[in-house]
Amino acid sequence: MLKKNPASPPKLAAFEALWKELFSSPIHLDSALSKASRLHKSALAQAVPPILLRPTSLAEAAGVGVAPGEPWTLAPEALQDWAPARSMAARILDGALEPRRVPRSSLSDFPVPMIEDWTRDWGPKVAEVLAENLGVEPPLSVRVKQEVGAEALKKDWSPQLPVKVSVSDLSPVGVRLASYAPILNSEASERGDFEIQDEGSQVMAVFALWPEKVAHLLSPVPGPVKSAGKAVQLPESAPAWTVVDTCAGAGGKTLALADLLSGKGRVYAYDTSPRKLQALRRRGKRAGVNNIQAVALTEGKESETVKRFRRRAQAVLVDAPCSGWGVLRRNPDIKWRQDPETLTRMPEIQKRLLALYSDLVAPGGLLTFGVCTFRRAETIDIVEAFLKERPDFEKGPGGFLGPSPCDGFFMQSFRRKA
Repeated sequence: MLKKNPASPPKLAAFEALWKELFSSPIHLDSALSKASRLHKSALAQAVPPILLRPTSLAEAAGVGVAPGEPWTLAPEALQDWAPARSMAARILDGALEPRRVPRSSLSDFPVPMIEDWTRDWGPKVAEVLAENLGVEPPLSVRVKQEVGAEALKKDWSPQLPVKVSVSDLSPVGVRLASYAPILNSEASERGDFEIQDEGSQVMAVFALWPEKVAHLLSPVPGPVKSAGKAVQLPESAPAWTVVDTCAGAGGKTLALADLLSGKGRVYAYDTSPRKLQALRRRGKRAGVNNIQAVALTEGKESETVKRFRRRAQAVLVDAPCSGWGVLRRNPDIKWRQDPETLTRMPEIQKRLLALYSDLVAPGGLLTFGVCTFRRAETIDIVEAFLKERPDFEKGPGGFLGPSPCDGFFMQSFRRKA
């Protein structure tokens, strides 16, 4: 058991408090870090995510003893006081352990049921690749407004920032930073020139409009993205389409869709959270986007809105809730707390949403199903079930994107038969 030490340095005491909160409440890592005091936030961001990402690999590198099967055999109550976590944090905070220098993660850094699922779906070799790529800190990526351009932002930032800046080789509107940099304090941020967004999310927005443009990036199995080969070329003139982002949240992909359309047409953002839609409105105003309309839905009564707009959209994106296994690099606490009930429930939610929102698609229009996971039950199985139930749609391009260098996604396009 972890014993409270009155003489603990303040930073280590802050770590202990945050670690306990993660396993005694439903709070997510990002929220917990955002609530931390400014005095300790940077230190906590340096220590907590790496321990959550690869606990056994870090422990071995730090010479910290971990009992066989731990931490995955422990209940949340025991995890609150998991002594190896405190020992690793102490070494990170005093500079004795640099997480980025630790050898790659291994299968033991993930819960046994998760590894079993990966192995059953994709085989042991893919499972090892996934473990290696989902146990490292992700780069920082941004989507650049088309009128600014990725090359121009890279040129602006390269001499200013202390990290490598490169134009994305996946997204035509992306810039990738090797690691964290204070970009929110930049003049480009004040002008609304960019949005922080993973390159995979950017690719999905392009895919929802023009799947053939990025289909070559997709693979039949999850894993590192192969070389793009050639830069993605967007259409010279965007269409004035009606587009619906049906699970918009705070609107990262909504904003991307609106910018990709060069302000033409109308992008409807559907969500059941008024708070998230309000955040989307603020972000749209800051970015100078005026072709977005946020639509608040009532959970369980979404069909009332769908009925009014049946068969009117040229493109519909169903970026559905999922297990989130593709974003474990950014949300490593998921693998510590996800319960079997959630995994069982997700495919039914996805099937319902895909069936519901497919009615928005106009004849000849596009429907895109997307999730940030690679579970077969939430990807290929959903596609097969939908096609079996809906002969009025035909299957288009689709597949897995990542994980590495972007987060892990699955996306599949369908076209409504004319």
